[in-house]
Amino acid sequence: MRVKLCDLADLKEGTMLPVGIGYTLVLAVWPQGGAPRALQGLCPHAGELLIDARFDGRTITCRAHDWAFDAMTGTCTVGGVCTLVEYPSQILGGEMFVDIEGVRPNDLRR
Repeated sequence: MRVKLCDLADLKEGTMLPVGIGYTLVLAVWPQGGAPRALQGLCPHAGELLIDARFDGRTITCRAHDWAFDAMTGTCTVGGVCTLVEYPSQILGGEMFVDIEGVRPNDLRR
């Protein structure tokens, strides 16, 4: 089921916006030089919420243990071998929509 994630007016290129959808934290991310995307908001390493992660326009860094992820691909660049899951998203009329149904965030603790 597709739901509104954010207005693009609130998400500029080079920024990240954490959004709660029910019990799921989704990162609306617009990497520099890329397109807006929706990534899991839970660090796969230790299950820490990425609500206060650092974002420099290209890299998302978890504050708990400094694991870093490429915002274009979700691939971990500092830490272990893992990725942030990308949720299917769509831009319509200046709004970003996401579908989280059936998508399970990566979690290395399982």
